[in-house]
Amino acid sequence: MLYTSRPLERIYAPPEVFDQSKKKKDDVADSKIEYKEVNLPNGRILTRRDGDNYIIERINSTDMSDYLKAEYSPGRNYINN
Repeated sequence: MLYTSRPLERIYAPPEVFDQSKKKKDDVADSKIEYKEVNLPNGRILTRRDGDNYIIERINSTDMSDYLKAEYSPGRNYINN
């Protein structure tokens, strides 16, 4: 279950949908952020490209233990096993 005051469209939409609306038109052309979704056995994680690495941005999973795993913590480098 998800208890939040944020609209579900804001939670489940890809980040680039809302990131582009916050930036000025000049900034959008200069910086294109690349996102990649990675499937997990019980959900998925969203990663952002940072040079040669991918940084974990978000996790969506039906298994609550996935949220406690250190390798899926937002802000960490994603290592493809």
